[in-house]
Amino acid sequence: MKDIVLDEEISKIRQYIEDRLKQGFLINTKMVDKQIKRVQQNMMRYFKQIHSHLLAGASLAYVGQSSFCSSKNEYYFNYGSYMIPHPDKVAKGGEDALFTHRNLISVADGVGGWADYGVDPGLYSKELCLRIKEIYLKDTQIDSKQLIIQAAKATKATGSSTVCVMKIGQTIDASFVGDSGYAIYRKKENEYELLFKSEEQQRSFNFPLQIGSEGDSPTVAKQEKHDVLSVQKIVYCFQGDLIVLGTDGLFDNIQAKQILIIINDHIKSSGLNPQALSQSIAEYAYRLSLDKNYNSPFAQNAYKHRLHFKGGKSDDITVVVAELDI
Repeated sequence: MKDIVLDEEISKIRQYIEDRLKQGFLINTKMVDKQIKRVQQNMMRYFKQIHSHLLAGASLAYVGQSSFCSSKNEYYFNYGSYMIPHPDKVAKGGEDALFTHRNLISVADGVGGWADYGVDPGLYSKELCLRIKEIYLKDTQIDSKQLIIQAAKATKATGSSTVCVMKIGQTIDASFVGDSGYAIYRKKENEYELLFKSEEQQRSFNFPLQIGSEGDSPTVAKQEKHDVLSVQKIVYCFQGDLIVLGTDGLFDNIQAKQILIIINDHIKSSGLNPQALSQSIAEYAYRLSLDKNYNSPFAQNAYKHRLHFKGGKSDDITVVVAELDI
């Protein structure tokens, strides 16, 4: 019986992988084999557990209540973060904010235009992240979009902000407003490859959607869910996927593919350390933001809108690097 059940579970995993390949997704075959071996080991342990329960006189109904996946197989983020304020805003620590947790990462960027009205743009973004923290710790099951909606409702500071929130559970659940966003990278053989990049929400050039005391409804938050394969009670994923979360100070100065080069170079020379990697990415973006001759993503976007802009875009830069682990 156990061989039949095991074959069925592995067959479902293989079918899922084939379907993902047909859709153009990258698959790390070595990791697939590793995860299938893990399934085999877990199945053997599971049947031994059933056998011992039955010998002790327990019913199959009781045995079925046992969770196949132990807490050791729950997903979490192994993360690091780094912030570099705009050169003119170092004294006050910039206007970006973040909240990080083993199961949730988030960044927010206070909209600088509020300074023209005598309002510190950093007050709103910092309170927003504080509310995200408070609400999430009270209800860790809340989804990312509802978390943004409730946090915006609870934030009382004057101002507005872009925001990006990502949590990990049975799926990677991300929501964002404006031009704060994220990219996902997956290791294939000895190097990482870009798997996904979020698309920023802009009302017009350099005018992102934003939530706050004045701005867009938080219901405009775009939600993305990246599936983690689940076959009945067997959780199957790609351990080692990397997520880079950032404010526009990052993505206005370096593209997701440039970040990929930094990731691969850094890991080859120093190994994977999310804290050190987040610093390397932020510092590289900062150097380019000060280069007046650099053809930045922001400059390229300006050209598409028939506007002249040359060089990097000086701004607060916030980077979170998170490795998916179990």
